[in-house]
Amino acid sequence: MSLEGKNIIVTGANRGLGKAMTNLFAKMGAFVYMVCRDPESGKQVEQQFKDKGLSVKLKIADLEKIEDIDNLFDEIVQEKEYIDVLINNAGVNLENPETRIENLELNILESTMNINFRGLLFMCQKFLYLLKKAPEARIINYSSGLGQLTVPRMGFYPAYSISKTAVNAITKNLANELEGTNVMVFSVDPGWIKTRLGGPEAPLEIEEGIDTTIFLVTEPAEKLQTGEFYKERKVLGW
Repeated sequence: MSLEGKNIIVTGANRGLGKAMTNLFAKMGAFVYMVCRDPESGKQVEQQFKDKGLSVKLKIADLEKIEDIDNLFDEIVQEKEYIDVLINNAGVNLENPETRIENLELNILESTMNINFRGLLFMCQKFLYLLKKAPEARIINYSSGLGQLTVPRMGFYPAYSISKTAVNAITKNLANELEGTNVMVFSVDPGWIKTRLGGPEAPLEIEEGIDTTIFLVTEPAEKLQTGEFYKERKVLGW
């Protein structure tokens, strides 16, 4: 699928993977809505892209707040007839390596699930109206290897891990609901990336982390499996 003239939404677009995706999508000819919750950082990054002549537009929304998602949709539906691609990239890990289920604090669990899962779910739910109006649409939900139940003895970052397992589950369920429509849905493990979330000791560069997303957005539909969990351009069990 060519991205020339396509309308794309990227959450968490002011830094890390989201910023890199926004830059690349816009360079490939797409119009990109940059969604983030930090107005100052968002405006700086938006201006950087506009200085390069790229077609981007900043939208401020805290995905932990359902009313922000409602307002975001209300704005975009007035501006675009349809959306071709929704990238649910925004996410948090609020735990430390010593966190276990037995000492997991409720506020940490709630915030993690609200942003990583509930916000993602409501972004999908709300924007399906515009995605269904596109000739061909795709949703990419950012997950993690920590969300794989097939990996033995994980046991750390429990709130983050649970939230990412839930992302894989909603991806599968939504894909089943959308079978036979123009919308495909995928979850992605970008790997351990050198971002603020991944840390400087991570082995992969940001460009490597977005490769599978670019693949899923541009590859012909008949070569992809909707509802599946992808890493390094391949389907994995979870």
